[in-house]
Amino acid sequence: MEYYVLSQKEESGCPRGLLNANLYDKFYPDAEGVQFGFFPWYAEKINYTFHTPYPEGMVLISKDRFYDFDIRSVSRFYIVSDDFLSVCAELDVAIADRVVIDVVSTKGEPVSVKSYNAVLFEELDARSDTGLGSTFVEEDGLIFRFKKLVLPEVFKHDLFKFKGMISGSNTLICSSAFKARAAGLKGVEFIPLEGVLWSAVKPI
Repeated sequence: MEYYVLSQKEESGCPRGLLNANLYDKFYPDAEGVQFGFFPWYAEKINYTFHTPYPEGMVLISKDRFYDFDIRSVSRFYIVSDDFLSVCAELDVAIADRVVIDVVSTKGEPVSVKSYNAVLFEELDARSDTGLGSTFVEEDGLIFRFKKLVLPEVFKHDLFKFKGMISGSNTLICSSAFKARAAGLKGVEFIPLEGVLWSAVKPI
């Protein structure tokens, strides 16, 4: 099976780069005065061993004017549309946590007609879940970038990522089956895994 690396695609409502937004437990009229970095979904870093479940009622407060993307990352979690989640539900995609969220402006007004969720995907281990021929950039025994990624011959996941990676290597990767069902999703470019230039990937 062929696999593809997901990279950001700039379209209307699909900005490239970091979202100008943060995820809160509820709407705050004075969100700039709230230390969002202390929330567990930010404070639990990439090498976390325990995930605090997302609470109900979470709100993404944005300074951007309009969103129409189907998936973008914020820290190590993702803001995912219902359409993207429906594709995940049809295939082998391991989701550790998800909760419905509101996506609003700093004034509390909706900035998208789409419905969104905060999602944490389960993450694979780059040393044990890759195939022979994979090569890495590592330091002090920790892998943090791919030079070349080869997947095992027996590999069942249709959408996945690897834990603890940086740069383009920390993006999502999908199967050809996922890509076929994802036609029409906005803000995503699918780059063939074979021969990918990792430094050119704009991580989803």
